[in-house]
Amino acid sequence: MLSHEIKKICPDAVFVESDYGLFQLYSKKMFDIARQYSPEMEIYSIDEGFLDIKGMRRPLALGYLEIGATIQRKVRAQLSISISVGISLTKSLAKLASAYRKPEGITMVPGRRIPEFLSKVPIGDVWGIGHQTTSYLTKLGIETALEFANKPESFFLNGRLAKPYREIWHELRGQKIYTLNTSEKESYKSISRTETFSPATNDRRILLSKTILHIEDAFEKARSLRYVVGKLHIFLKTQRFSYHTTEVILYQKTNLPLLIRDELIAGFSRIYKEGVIYRATGCTISNLEDSQTVQQGLFDVGDEKKEKLSKLYDLVASDKVDFGSKLFDEKRKAPKALLTTKLNWLSLGGE
Repeated sequence: MLSHEIKKICPDAVFVESDYGLFQLYSKKMFDIARQYSPEMEIYSIDEGFLDIKGMRRPLALGYLEIGATIQRKVRAQLSISISVGISLTKSLAKLASAYRKPEGITMVPGRRIPEFLSKVPIGDVWGIGHQTTSYLTKLGIETALEFANKPESFFLNGRLAKPYREIWHELRGQKIYTLNTSEKESYKSISRTETFSPATNDRRILLSKTILHIEDAFEKARSLRYVVGKLHIFLKTQRFSYHTTEVILYQKTNLPLLIRDELIAGFSRIYKEGVIYRATGCTISNLEDSQTVQQGLFDVGDEKKEKLSKLYDLVASDKVDFGSKLFDEKRKAPKALLTTKLNWLSLGGE
């Protein structure tokens, strides 16, 4: 629903802005709690992970269900947030089980209960089966996960479905195919930042400020990973849920948005429309490359100046710099957006 429609129905509704820094902090703390119960853990996303608890019952003096319930209670007690837990023989089954009793549910599916459990799961809910495949399988008379799992293996050998669906079939039958990726994520193809805000606005200054904030947050992440950036996608999302987007290609890769401020402002100007109300801004940076392997351009800013600019950016990101006057009142709650916007207008000529 549109925010103004929500306000008509629920005038006392509170609209909460996204805070990705806070999300990352809570995510780390949640996974730190989970890691106390097994050294084998995969962080799948910011709010989802897998824990291999096989063989942990004796050292923890807890059953599998008790391990899941204990993690759930600790997260609730220490972070005041709820999590759902699924326990089973494979990653696919555990993921289905974790979604079965949301919110704050806990479901264990041992081998003997797999058929009963899968009979209640629509085929479209299975991890890795998308909308088009769901429609195709439905045409073949497969509407539940159990009907899919009960197909003979020959069903996957006649060219109907690709290899990944055969792997899902094995997983649903309790045969482990997907192992845990316990290594920390070391490489990225892209980095995205976005925010939906309320109230929606057409104010160019606010929208530009928020867009630049997302770009700088994304570039800050790139710098921490020692990446330089070759391409950006910038978008504005309208109140009617349509997107205005543009692509900015950087002929000299960089991880300092200050050096490409003209390109960023020009890109924003291409998608901003006077009179259109926007409810979200965001960006995706891509074409990432190790900064140590990139050749410096003839007219590029020197390494020493880059280092100083990078430190200044990181000071602003930690809210340790105060440039004085504010463009927005406190109700906007955008001091960081203001600081980063002002930083984009600093001159390259000075130190």
